[in-house]
Amino acid sequence: MLSCLDREAAARYVLGRHDPGSGYSFYRTPEWGVEEPSAPDTLAALKSLRILGVEIPERDATIRWLWGLQDDLGGYSTLTIGSAAILALAEIGARPARSPARWLVRCAETSVRDERIRDWRGALRDLLHLLEVSRVLDMSFEWDCGRLLKKAMDPDGGWTTPGADLETTAIALLISNLDQVDGRTDLDAEAFLRRCEHATFGLRITPLSGALSVGALWGGVQIAYHQKIRLQYPEAVAASLLLAQRADGGLGARHGAISTLHDTLLGLETDQLLDQC
Repeated sequence: MLSCLDREAAARYVLGRHDPGSGYSFYRTPEWGVEEPSAPDTLAALKSLRILGVEIPERDATIRWLWGLQDDLGGYSTLTIGSAAILALAEIGARPARSPARWLVRCAETSVRDERIRDWRGALRDLLHLLEVSRVLDMSFEWDCGRLLKKAMDPDGGWTTPGADLETTAIALLISNLDQVDGRTDLDAEAFLRRCEHATFGLRITPLSGALSVGALWGGVQIAYHQKIRLQYPEAVAASLLLAQRADGGLGARHGAISTLHDTLLGLETDQLLDQC
């Protein structure tokens, strides 16, 4: 068994980020009066609790808080907030209070139009969120994901241009799988993964990097899992993942970094799949 994280400590960390009566915040500090829950943190917390098999506290209050993030017309202030709120509701068996269909159509028309894209990493993450939300709400959009993935690919391999990294390459593979894109995305992602493997770190952020991150570990394990291939250094991946877990039970982006709910979720998802890679 390669599973290495202290799951009880992780559960305490996640539950400790809960703002009673609302959502979750990774920097919640009640003794300082800092109570600022966010939709992305709440989504990460709810997913983490599901993986850990922990009952969600104040489920109904969490649903009401997530409903409150939607405006009277069914929209949200940003795609990041809206997609996280919708997916968080789905995690606990609920749906938005009002239909977000028109808002989602506007987001789809503006956020992933390639002539406007300057940040391809952010654009691919937005596209993945839109695909996940459309599946949850049983909606369909006419995206040419294959064309976008082709434009976003780095000439030297992996995603995105310029300068590919392992986490974003995994996101590209997930997009390809969700949208059933024809082409070589799976083989290109696998080839990039092999270039990022390292005997000491397990997986590096990029093929030439001397550093790792929880995002890179997550990306490599995701690619290996979906491609049904074996990692070369799974024990090194487990050791690197363990180094990212802090004394408070949460995980930081790398060894010594502050714990966040996002990185804790990435770590738990990596830990969950590692034995199958």
